[in-house]
Amino acid sequence: MTALDAKALIFDCDGTLALTANLHFDAFNAALARQGAWMDRAWYEDRKGLDRNDLIAAFVAQHDAELDCPRIVADSRAITVERAELTAVENPPVAALARRLKGKVPIAVGSNAETDVVRAILRGAGLDTLFDVVVTVVEALQPKPDPAIFLLAAERLAVPPGDCLVLEDSEQGVQAAISAGMNVLDVRLSDVLARIETW
Repeated sequence: MTALDAKALIFDCDGTLALTANLHFDAFNAALARQGAWMDRAWYEDRKGLDRNDLIAAFVAQHDAELDCPRIVADSRAITVERAELTAVENPPVAALARRLKGKVPIAVGSNAETDVVRAILRGAGLDTLFDVVVTVVEALQPKPDPAIFLLAAERLAVPPGDCLVLEDSEQGVQAAISAGMNVLDVRLSDVLARIETW
């Protein structure tokens, strides 16, 4: 399925619409530093599709650290929101597709991040006025790979899941789209980005 065939598109935010890996990694480490801890970049890269709570829980469990998880979650979230409007940048081919489709087909954001984080990133990347619907883990309650985020987005767009095309950049997101019965494109693949640029 292409953007031209789909009746609606749902875009992941982090890594798909916006290039935010550095933003999140730096925010996590700023929050961890307040408790004397540090996160390795390779460890983070292997898990960056996780929602904030699951990522921090995995970090604490693996490192057997005496850390205040709720405080790390809250601090990293606040730091991300504070920095997002200055440091978030769009992912050019995907953002350009969203701009081309605005007003032509229903488009949504479906993200594992919290609502305030997603809104700040979209503003920072200059994408905040494009989307008909924004659904986050706060509203859907279950993070990807659970399909709840994408199913709620489809419901709010009033489009059957099978007619939706999802753009994603994580294993959790791809699995969530498949579980939702949606078509999915993995924007980590260079041939997918090349195709997107022609639509």
